[in-house]
Amino acid sequence: MRFVFFLLLFLVPSSAISIEENLTSLENLFIEKRCLTCHVGGRGKFVGPDLYNALDKYSEEEILQWIKNPQSIYKKYSKMPINDGYPPMPYLNVDSFEAKRLLDYLKRTKDLVRKNSRVRISGTIKNFSDNKLLDSQEVQLEYVMADKVKNIKKQITNDGNFIFDNLIGNIAYRIKIFYDGIEYSTDKFYFLPREHNKSVDLTVYDSTQEIKNLKVNSSHLIISYDEDSESLVIAEIINVENQSRNIFIGSNNFTDKVRKINSYALFSGIENLDFPHRSKETFIVSMVNVIDTLPMPPGDRRIVLTYAKKLSLFSTTISKVFLNDISNLTIIVPENKLSFSISGLEYIKKEADIKELVDNQYSTYSISNITKGQEIKLTFTKYDLFFNTKTMIGIIFILFIVGIFLFKRFKET
Repeated sequence: MRFVFFLLLFLVPSSAISIEENLTSLENLFIEKRCLTCHVGGRGKFVGPDLYNALDKYSEEEILQWIKNPQSIYKKYSKMPINDGYPPMPYLNVDSFEAKRLLDYLKRTKDLVRKNSRVRISGTIKNFSDNKLLDSQEVQLEYVMADKVKNIKKQITNDGNFIFDNLIGNIAYRIKIFYDGIEYSTDKFYFLPREHNKSVDLTVYDSTQEIKNLKVNSSHLIISYDEDSESLVIAEIINVENQSRNIFIGSNNFTDKVRKINSYALFSGIENLDFPHRSKETFIVSMVNVIDTLPMPPGDRRIVLTYAKKLSLFSTTISKVFLNDISNLTIIVPENKLSFSISGLEYIKKEADIKELVDNQYSTYSISNITKGQEIKLTFTKYDLFFNTKTMIGIIFILFIVGIFLFKRFKET
């Protein structure tokens, strides 16, 4: 009996933990597949319908089909949902196994949800610059439906703390404050069916317009050659650090709507400039430079640019004058495809051992301690200059014309 008692003592908590872990896993899938951005359970209609009674209205097969392919259900009932101007449920790329797990989640949460229950949001506002909680600061709570702000509540912090209580649970929320000229905001957040309380903290900084603590620690140019377009394809990665405890808001007029944080030079004559990790609207772009407009908090920031340059028949040179001191510049080039040279700066060359780039033989060029105002020129020549199809056709055509000319001259003489 004593053995059975101890066995039960260990097995019961283990089983409870297993059930909890499984439910958490299902919740994570509900979030991953973006169901939470439109649906809640037991708290009323959101962008999409409340899922609390879904199993009372539709069969399990219909719900599985709805999850996998919403359009098929719309066709079956010959109508589209009315979502107050929001689009109908999109295709979410959910496979059969995932759909069954989401159905299981709907079944299990119905027993856990307190229908029409209210929710609570609390948190703190901390100033990183002086490491103190921010007292007597106005905090805004935005009620957000998709991309539209439906309502705003305001509150003043007490010793850096705030509480918004007795809130509806069928909407997204966002905390926002304005401090020292800068807007700070959380991402939108949602309440899962069994959630009733959320703790949301926000960090702010004192603003500075002194650029001396902004450093470009390193920059990388990763160059490849596209044979189809006969163009260079370049990714430029710039690693910037704000070494202070304040947020740098740029040196331009404090009242300007657009902040000018730092400027980075562009190579001459490039095309198809893009910013894969950020919206292009967060930069001011000209023919010679790009200006970052997002205020920079303490720590690191990575700026990634991609662009192309069409190669001319013989050699192509691109150049730029650096607008910042740079501790180290690394250039990676496929030298089995291109002849490459650098002028204007001293460098160290070595063979690159890059496992991800096995199709080409790459070399790296390292340049240290670049100072603002220095110029660099990169010159490229295609190795297949006399062996590619276009060039060979051109040469044959020229030889043909020359042959005809010489033949006529020979006949005349």
